[in-house]
Amino acid sequence: MRDFVAKTALGGIEPRKDVIGSLTLQERDDIALASISARLGQEEALKARLETVCSVVAPKPGRSEQGENRSFHWLGADQYLCEEALSGPLVLARRLVDELAGVASVTDQTDAFVRMDVSGQGVVDLLQRLTVLDVEQMLAGAFSRTAIHHVGCLLRCNEAGMAFSVYAPRSYAISVHHALVEVSKAL
Repeated sequence: MRDFVAKTALGGIEPRKDVIGSLTLQERDDIALASISARLGQEEALKARLETVCSVVAPKPGRSEQGENRSFHWLGADQYLCEEALSGPLVLARRLVDELAGVASVTDQTDAFVRMDVSGQGVVDLLQRLTVLDVEQMLAGAFSRTAIHHVGCLLRCNEAGMAFSVYAPRSYAISVHHALVEVSKAL
């Protein structure tokens, strides 16, 4: 029998961390992700359930809301991405299925996306070269779809002008990371 070894999205045993000048790029493998979509006719019920059960106000378009243990990001009309600390395979998705029963469909996204945190002096210059978003104007909590290196990604501002999180499809993680590293070196 083969002994399989779990690897991160960037191919390592441990999450990769790159420090390039004043910029830090950190791969995150310690988070769980799940997408939530309101069922037809249950849009308002979902928003109410998020507030009562999850203790988070449903994020408005282009925003992210932080709860006690989870954050919710707006993906589209009545669609959200939930994020929390990883506690095991499918744990977040199964918990959300129970909490949002009857009002939403939930899909685990933990292995579909990789989160890379990018921070430091010059992060705005880096992202301005890789995306069409006006990252200089993004405030903490802003969340948007964009393309980075021709790959559809999600971008969250954690701290205006200093810290962002890039959510890239796992299958493109190496390409997006390569673009972030190469442009960082060129700054």
